Amino acid sequence: MPLHSCTLTDIDRYELATILAGLRLLQQAPALPPEIEEIATECGAFTSLGWAEIETLIGRINSASEYPWRDVTEDDAETAALEARVAALFEEIV
Repeated sequence: MPLHSCTLTDIDRYELATILAGLRLLQQAPALPPEIEEIATECGAFTSLGWAEIETLIGRINSASEYPWRDVTEDDAETAALEARVAALFEEIV
C-alpha cells in the first residue's frame, strides 16, 4: 500500500508505537545513516523533516483520535498492559 493512501485506522497500536518512537529518534539524531536519509528524503527528492516539523507530525498523529489504532487483542487485561507499556515508552522518549 502506498504511504499516501494509509490512514490511522490501517495502523495497529504496535505499528503506531514504532512509528512514533522512530519519529522521536529522528528528532534526536545528529545525522542519519545514508540508507535512512534515502528513505527520509525519498532518495533526495526533498529535504528531510526538521525537529519542529517532526514535532508537528507527531502532534497530528496523536490528535487524530484518542486511540487511532484498531484493537489487536480481545483481552481487556492484555490491552491495558499494552497501553501501559506504550505510555511508558513515550515517557522515556520525551
